[in-house]
Amino acid sequence: MSFEKVKETIVEIINCDEEKITMDASLKDDLGIDSLDAMELSMALEEAYNITIEEEALQDFDTVRKIVEYIDKQVA
Repeated sequence: MSFEKVKETIVEIINCDEEKITMDASLKDDLGIDSLDAMELSMALEEAYNITIEEEALQDFDTVRKIVEYIDKQVA
């Protein structure tokens, strides 16, 4: 599972307290990620995992769990 690496990337991009980042944390409501942060996060994750995140998938990312599940499928 990619949770720890995703968590580190989120902390790096939005400079939030890592205790806030759980699998069920809402990117918008709990972490305060806006559209610019989301783009930066997706680029950082693409680079970290050497994957391409499709636009439709990006729009579906509303929790940390959805990001982790998407990455796990891409790198499997």
